[in-house]
Amino acid sequence: MLCCVVMLLLVAALLVAAMAIGLWIVGRRGRGVWKIFAGIGAAVLASGSALLILLFLFTAAMCGRYDFPPVSSADGGLVASVSETDCGAVDSFHSTVQVWRKNRSTLLHPFGGRVYVTTIFTVGHDPRLLDLEWDGPHALVIRYPNDSRYPEEFRCQSQWQDVQIKCVPFVPDYSKPVAKMPPVKRWPW
Repeated sequence: MLCCVVMLLLVAALLVAAMAIGLWIVGRRGRGVWKIFAGIGAAVLASGSALLILLFLFTAAMCGRYDFPPVSSADGGLVASVSETDCGAVDSFHSTVQVWRKNRSTLLHPFGGRVYVTTIFTVGHDPRLLDLEWDGPHALVIRYPNDSRYPEEFRCQSQWQDVQIKCVPFVPDYSKPVAKMPPVKRWPW
């Protein structure tokens, strides 16, 4: 989702810049009041384009994504994974669990192994404390800390296609060290 927003920012910035250049070219050939209005309009559009480019750069450069190792079901047909979107120190945790079917046909989907990726769980908590376990080929158990500071961010889907999902809260033990975060992925770099 974040990648789509970032791409839209870039496209909008480029379109606004093209409109500013076009208005400036048309305004140079105009006379009198139209020349002034075209110049002001081109300046406003160029400023807007610059702001959109800055927003694009800061969004893409600041926000990162941590993808934890995926967990496959016993038959290998389904996969679940925890990911975290991090936009800096002033932002809280945004942990999600995605589930998808593994690609079995290279003819139908030659560019990836993920088919029908769906977010089934969200919580505003440290992703390193989430635990995923397949309890059979079509039953996923998600264990999560029950002390989230952002209850409005919590969502647990009970079923996805033929997969039963069970979300089990637990009391976290903060005296134990947590695992390291995986390498961050930044877009588009």
